Amino acid sequence: MKKGLILEGGAMRGLFTCGVMDVLMENDIEFDGGIGISAGAVFGCNYKSRQHGRPRRYNETFCRDKRYCSLHSLITTGDLYGADFCYREVPLYLDPFDAEAFEKNPMEFYVGATDVRTGKCIYHLCTDGLENDTQWMRASASMPLVSRVVKIDGYELLDGGIADSIPFEFMESQGYDRNVIVLTQPKTYQKGKNKLLPLMKIVLRDYPLLIETMANRHIIYNHQLREIAKREKKGISFVIRPPEDLKIGRVEKDPNEMERVYQIGRREAEKRIDALKHFLSEEYEVKEDVNMSREKIREHIQFFGTVQGVGFRFQAMMAAEQLGLTGYVKNEGDGSVTMEIQGGKEEIDAALDMIGSSRFIEIEKTLRKQIPLDEYESGFSADYW
Repeated sequence: MKKGLILEGGAMRGLFTCGVMDVLMENDIEFDGGIGISAGAVFGCNYKSRQHGRPRRYNETFCRDKRYCSLHSLITTGDLYGADFCYREVPLYLDPFDAEAFEKNPMEFYVGATDVRTGKCIYHLCTDGLENDTQWMRASASMPLVSRVVKIDGYELLDGGIADSIPFEFMESQGYDRNVIVLTQPKTYQKGKNKLLPLMKIVLRDYPLLIETMANRHIIYNHQLREIAKREKKGISFVIRPPEDLKIGRVEKDPNEMERVYQIGRREAEKRIDALKHFLSEEYEVKEDVNMSREKIREHIQFFGTVQGVGFRFQAMMAAEQLGLTGYVKNEGDGSVTMEIQGGKEEIDAALDMIGSSRFIEIEKTLRKQIPLDEYESGFSADYW
């Protein structure tokens, strides 16, 4: 059994996560590893360093400081959250981060950031909590439009939530089979299409693959929520989430509002702590394997409309890769596109949504039929003859 802690981002909604983490630390809950995305990264690192209350404290202390987060910082430095103040002055001098304790704790801690060149999430294992790790945490939390691209270890990176908002599949791929997932949206939440996408297409026009990932983010995120709900129902994962919308913005200047959200996190964790301890105990029996033997199908689909010369095959490859599907896609002589695609039905439907979300593709008609599985197929390819 490998116990994992998975922390969603969400800017100041992350104060909910801080409340949860503090209750877990007070109850001596230990994990073999964890991963944080965006705010989940910069706040979650304190779980490994065992610094109870630290992110709550520095957020409430410095939220009105223009060096911490302000329009002044955005104009003068290019970052809404001042990089030098947040990632040097605070952790080194004003509210020191315990890098020594971080390094000594055997708990693994990963952060995820989005590669702006490929639109994919890059996962980094933090080892010592020093400069390199800190810059990866900064990259993970660098929101597009209000942050500079972070260049580190040969990558150009922005917010990890763009490509992988809730990285439970990554943790499962690392062998973590008893995962606690902390979300910052209520159970009824469904993400809509990003209203700022037209602006992002202008400002981030040098990164077309990043734009494609952003355009599909709501589809992938909602798919992740459905998968997490399945894991929760089957007892494979333990989920802590707010009971309702936290009603706090990405930027918050009121320490009382921050404290309000923090206390909601505490209350939710306190209500669930006994069940959480049981879930993480040796006595707990998982009824189904983490892979949850879902039914796999294969479909032959033909698309008609404006589907050639508009990036259809590339969009299909991106969707299939993100959703773990196999198959192929190719152009036909009559102007249509043919695709064979294999995997779970929900994943196939999500892939079709992602393909259709491109502003250049206009699908007028589809012909779908289920065909026999190809048990030996691996990967998804495009025929570019």
